[in-house]
Amino acid sequence: MYGKHFASMYSGSMVGSGALVFAVMGYCVANGVPDKVVGTQVELNPTLLATVLGEKEEDVIKTIEFLCAPDAKSRSKDKEGRRLVRLGQFDYQVVNGAKYRAIRDQEARRDSNRINKALNRARKRGLPLAGETAYIAALESGNDFEAQRLLDKYLPEPK
Repeated sequence: MYGKHFASMYSGSMVGSGALVFAVMGYCVANGVPDKVVGTQVELNPTLLATVLGEKEEDVIKTIEFLCAPDAKSRSKDKEGRRLVRLGQFDYQVVNGAKYRAIRDQEARRDSNRINKALNRARKRGLPLAGETAYIAALESGNDFEAQRLLDKYLPEPK
């Protein structure tokens, strides 16, 4: 998995909470899974996290408890400013996970629209598309490997 860290995470009410708080929250961002019921869910096993982060298990448990506690200074008032809500033994809701995931999706959509608009403008002007000239040259020279590489680069498979 992957996740996108927003700069606001480093300037909000967690400032001064210690590196472990940011490490655990970063783990939540990277490992959060979309869930239709809770928005974003993550599994946090303190023993595993302590090993992964190179910290003491007791410190990881305290950090998870801190992230589950209400925060009156939080910019987000959802769930009283909590960042995590415990759902089961190791399962947690990442309170703003769905909100930030939607922002990432909006950015991806804008990037895709920008690329498509540039392609349409190039087509209207009769200009070759990115990689088109090199692809044709590779085909004409019989270099099928290079032609395939260019196809993969400029026309990747949809995800």
